[in-house]
Amino acid sequence: MSVVLDLGCGPFRKMNDSIGVDIIPAPHVDLVQDLNAYPYPFEDGRFEHIEMSHILEHLLHPAQAMQEVWRIARPNATVRIVTPHYTSQLSYGDLTHYHHFGHVTFTHLCNGGRFRLERHRLVFTDFYRVVGIAAMANLFPRRWEKYVSFLFPALYVDVTLRVIK
Repeated sequence: MSVVLDLGCGPFRKMNDSIGVDIIPAPHVDLVQDLNAYPYPFEDGRFEHIEMSHILEHLLHPAQAMQEVWRIARPNATVRIVTPHYTSQLSYGDLTHYHHFGHVTFTHLCNGGRFRLERHRLVFTDFYRVVGIAAMANLFPRRWEKYVSFLFPALYVDVTLRVIK
């Protein structure tokens, strides 16, 4: 029985050896499920890793989704979230995106005591990596978001959270 869950695995990709969940049926989707419908059909504490790549921004109530993720995760499980950064045209240009996220979003999420921020990475275009903006933003993400993020926008936020139970 797989202990890895890929929420919003999409029509073309799914993590190897995982249970894939998506709202759109596809050959590799194991469970067709609207992730805006709670509770999720999994028992408490089942998964040791939950992948959420490009799904959180599509959910109506991301805080409620994260409560469900916490419920179905094992103690000390990891949760990887990839989402467009709020300064990216990828975030606000898609009409199916309800919410916009940044580094600070996930530090606030961890203040509730259910998750600990294990790893964060702001992902940039090649040009911003070459000229050093990506390195500076990842060294000082709060200051970058506060002062210059709209001048030098990121593409994505990639975080790994640790479940605390």
